[in-house]
Amino acid sequence: MKAVGLLAIYEGIAALESERATTPSFAVRPVAGHSTYFVGKDADARACILIATENERGRKPPPIRLENLDAQFELACMIRDPEGLVREGLFTVVRCRSLETETIRYFLSVCRVIMGHLGNTPSRSSIAAAVRRIASIFQSIKIPPVRSLNGLFGELFMISRSRSPTRAVAAWRIDVASRYDFAAGDVRIDVKSSATRARKHTFSYDQCNPPPGTEAVVISMMVERIPGGLSLDRLIASIEERVAGDEDLVLKLHEVVASTLGTSLSESMQVTFDPRLAATSLEFFDLREIPAVRGPLPPSVSDVRFTVDMAGLVPLAKEFLIDRDPHFWDLVPDD
Repeated sequence: MKAVGLLAIYEGIAALESERATTPSFAVRPVAGHSTYFVGKDADARACILIATENERGRKPPPIRLENLDAQFELACMIRDPEGLVREGLFTVVRCRSLETETIRYFLSVCRVIMGHLGNTPSRSSIAAAVRRIASIFQSIKIPPVRSLNGLFGELFMISRSRSPTRAVAAWRIDVASRYDFAAGDVRIDVKSSATRARKHTFSYDQCNPPPGTEAVVISMMVERIPGGLSLDRLIASIEERVAGDEDLVLKLHEVVASTLGTSLSESMQVTFDPRLAATSLEFFDLREIPAVRGPLPPSVSDVRFTVDMAGLVPLAKEFLIDRDPHFWDLVPDD
């Protein structure tokens, strides 16, 4: 079931007129191929995922309440199916508190991955761990963005064009403060995007002085926002489809996107870029060879950054990179 399928299920549900009963009530529809799961709406038309659960022995996990998400475990609920039949059951209810379309779409996209990860007979502990992961993602989207949308597009575009998106996502940064965007074996790659049509990029001292024994490269590209281009939403979906066999990597994809864009995630998803410009302008450069501050810094100096005009520098051939380290075969964009 694709994420858009979950959204279609949600949009096809008629919300309850009101919630007069003391027992929480939801209008629901089942998810094909996932007998344990239902897409639901509460009385305020907020999107929910309901997971049928057993009343296991021991203490159930505590509820989670965030600005845009809440979750209650093993909650006694009344559900109404499409035929109007009402029944009571025990469910873990994960609810998107926002009524904004893109936030709902993103919520359902993440929940769809979680459903595949858990399977149809999830344990209490696995449900709790999965819900905490959803909560972590939604905590990220309440934090101001830490990197530019143009920069994130460049990283995602590289992943989408790589020979092995699975290995590219696995090599992708897990921390917004990482020195390089990608690391695999002895390979280090940073992606720089320019919206000015000038190949000028800002580097840190650490990026241009990579650890000994590593092959460190910058991938430089031009980016431009155009009407009718490739949206961030479509780009993420295309990568997700290619790494769908590994739910952990799909979740990592969403986690990195959410932690990067923060509060700008919702408005960023439909921003469209020119994929042809990105592809045709993409070039590789050795981070040890570009003009930069080299050598030891004074003990009291740190966090040195500088802008480099790379016009006139000779780019590296992709084949040359692959000869230097076979990890480049999987990571660098394919023609």
